[in-house]
Amino acid sequence: MKTAITISRQMGSGGRRIAEIVAERLEWRLVGKELITEAARKSGTDERKIERVFEQRLSLQDRITFRERSEKYIDSMSHVIREVVGEGRVVILGRGAHIIMQGDSRIFRVHLVAELEVRIPRIAEQYKLKGKAGGHEARRMVINSDYARTAYHNYLFEADWNDPLLHDLVINTTSISIEQAADTVLEAFRIMGT
Repeated sequence: MKTAITISRQMGSGGRRIAEIVAERLEWRLVGKELITEAARKSGTDERKIERVFEQRLSLQDRITFRERSEKYIDSMSHVIREVVGEGRVVILGRGAHIIMQGDSRIFRVHLVAELEVRIPRIAEQYKLKGKAGGHEARRMVINSDYARTAYHNYLFEADWNDPLLHDLVINTTSISIEQAADTVLEAFRIMGT
């Protein structure tokens, strides 16, 4: 029986809101960034440095500097995620949980994507970015996020985060609503979760 759902997502695909809806409807706990705080505490690592690895582009210098620290951090993050999964009834948003828990039969892994030209206006709206300059800023944010997520999955896990075989379900939210995507996750979970 599956007792946890991991949701990875492209920026602008609606992942956070979908995760919130899924957790709310299942009456499960939703965790995400707070895992960074707990892993940092357990590893004795500066939380800002961990967040930098997960949220920003990694330079070549970062990769060299943080390699040893990253391994310590990944060990701590893996431990925290395993604890959360062990408690059950949890939706985990991001943090490489789908890779960390790869092969664990308790996990239902979801990945959310959408076309770039759909994600950009969603981010512009979310961050209240107006006009042509706002559109350029939204595009920069989305492209940087894609690059950063690709880089840290490759760097930390030696995995392609968009590889469909790392997930039980991949949903393209380009032409469906957030509610429809959440309904799809829940229906697939009901089918595969037992």
